[in-house]
Amino acid sequence: MKSNPFAEQLHFSQVLDEDPWTDLPYWNSTVRTDGCGMVSLAMCVSLLTGKTLTPLDVYEIRKKTGLDQSRTADAEGTSVCGGDVTLKLNPVNSRLFQVESEPLQRTAEAFRRVLEQEKVIWASSRNTPFYDVYGRIRDRRPELGHVIVFWKYEDGMYYAKDCAYGRDLGNNIPYSEEMLQNWLAANPFQQFAMKRTEQKVCPDE
Repeated sequence: MKSNPFAEQLHFSQVLDEDPWTDLPYWNSTVRTDGCGMVSLAMCVSLLTGKTLTPLDVYEIRKKTGLDQSRTADAEGTSVCGGDVTLKLNPVNSRLFQVESEPLQRTAEAFRRVLEQEKVIWASSRNTPFYDVYGRIRDRRPELGHVIVFWKYEDGMYYAKDCAYGRDLGNNIPYSEEMLQNWLAANPFQQFAMKRTEQKVCPDE
């Protein structure tokens, strides 16, 4: 993903009181508590398409199509929570948002290869630190999983957008190779390379 002013500035948070999506019901609670996957999906879609699609947009589009946003993704792809970009949801995300996910190895080298293309990464971890732009560790129970978006590799650093912060602390967080390797080693699953599809966005379906 090439750096540009739109991509550099893009960031959505799941925790800010002033955002209209923060307290929407989601999974076990609300977007504020459990919506990191959905908010990260909104960032992936916006980065890949170059058009701003907020978490509220994503939420309402999926709601309008009848998707259940209160349960873990099922085999039929009729629910989304806990698996917003899993492979089983590719038909839904391709039809609604013009994006789809691909399998991705959980290594720094694999992440670097993806980020050198026109792709971004939706990735979760747990039992490991999450950082802000100043390298400070976020005050959160480490056993709780969380999803962030890696969107750029530059000068040996992997840059992430973390929705657990506001823009001032969560936008373009630099992860060094060592930080990323430690972050990846803490959890064995749920990372996906995201790319655009050739299908048209159909939000009114």
